[in-house]
Amino acid sequence: MSKVASPFQQDRGGLALCPYDAELDALLAQASAAERENIAKAQRELRSVALANGLQFDANHAYPVCLRPTIIDADWAGQLKAAGERFIRVFDDVLELYRHDAEVRRLYRGYEPVRDLLLAAPGFRPLTRICRFDGLVAPDGRYLILETNTDCPANLFASGMATRLWRSLPNPILAAWGRDVELVPQPIVETRNLFISEMLDTYRADKGRDPSEVRIVNYNGRFTSETDLIIQGFGERGIHCEFIDLRELERGAGCLTHRGTRIDLVYNKWDLRDLVQCPDAEHYLRAVAAGDVVSVNPLACQWIYADKSILALFSEPRFGDHFSPADRQMFQRHVPWTRVVAPGRSISMEGEDVDLCDYLKRHRTRFLLKPTNATWGDGIVIGNKVPDADWQRAVDTAASNSAYVAQEYIQGHVVHCPDPATGEITPRIADLNTFIFGGKAVGFLSRANQSPIMSLYKGGAMLPVMVARH
Repeated sequence: MSKVASPFQQDRGGLALCPYDAELDALLAQASAAERENIAKAQRELRSVALANGLQFDANHAYPVCLRPTIIDADWAGQLKAAGERFIRVFDDVLELYRHDAEVRRLYRGYEPVRDLLLAAPGFRPLTRICRFDGLVAPDGRYLILETNTDCPANLFASGMATRLWRSLPNPILAAWGRDVELVPQPIVETRNLFISEMLDTYRADKGRDPSEVRIVNYNGRFTSETDLIIQGFGERGIHCEFIDLRELERGAGCLTHRGTRIDLVYNKWDLRDLVQCPDAEHYLRAVAAGDVVSVNPLACQWIYADKSILALFSEPRFGDHFSPADRQMFQRHVPWTRVVAPGRSISMEGEDVDLCDYLKRHRTRFLLKPTNATWGDGIVIGNKVPDADWQRAVDTAASNSAYVAQEYIQGHVVHCPDPATGEITPRIADLNTFIFGGKAVGFLSRANQSPIMSLYKGGAMLPVMVARH
């Protein structure tokens, strides 16, 4: 793969996102005992203020905002934004490939029961109105997208709220750093309720008017983050919104109703695995497919675009002719080596024709396995973290149902940051994620964890992102 240009600095054997970020990291790594205690005190105060302001995932999870920001170079941020916006456009080409190409459909064989539903896409483009690309910066400088999150990504409200709160409080890390830098505004931070605006813009583009009734649709109560904020945001616009289970909905003649009220717009908060062969969901999914209600995002995004098999489609040479030279160059820069795990042959990272399962088994430390459509890091097996016998079994299991991808293991860059709860400064692996609303990049999110799994639900910290001109 070619190396993407980035303003990385090599420092103490690690990588930082720009010279400013490297300076911050050195400050934290070398902090004295007194400085560490001062930082810990300020971090605990930030957590207390966040809780007092209702900044939580849900009733059981405080939002883990960290004092330490991630600083990225403005020019490099512009490159990432342009790439993210291009990916969104390519996604809609993938739907047409899925419609017409049997080989592409084989990557997504688990969705055969709902093929007709997801192909019944609405007329607006791009289909993906809300998403968050999750990525890591590899040691060689490549920024690689590991998750597309075109279903119901979290942090749509909380990241902006947390960043605004973070910058309103005294920060001993930035005070000790002492630089006055020019920052590039991020719409997701500066524009309150940007998510609500995008939802309304989507509905207007399809129907030519504002919605009257909105529902956040859930199944079995698993995903609840930010639902109160969504309801509040619509309420401030004078639009009634509720959080409901899809079994509360009824389908009528050309409409979807909730307790007798016609619903105009729905936002889906569910685990897409639950609904492929779910009798409870059939009436709802058919209503969405028929256009009886506007769904954000549409079903193709919930399944085809959010499934990690899309990265295999972009990564595998046999599908290259489906895409333009510019698209293939983008994939080479930003997509890690990814394959749907199944018996048979494939092209290795070295460009050789190999038996895929044998290749994965022989190179355990270079790869990880992921369920194609799981969330929160569930089901991930990291080759260099498990015994060889466990890895061999995991590859066999993955190959038996073709519901896993194998992906090259990316060692993310390491930063020092205070623990969101205790304030203790420790090294963590950090990622960098891009929000795309309505086809346009609107800002960034960074997370850091002592585990390679970046989920904030699994010990991760949220690092506010500063886009700086250097």
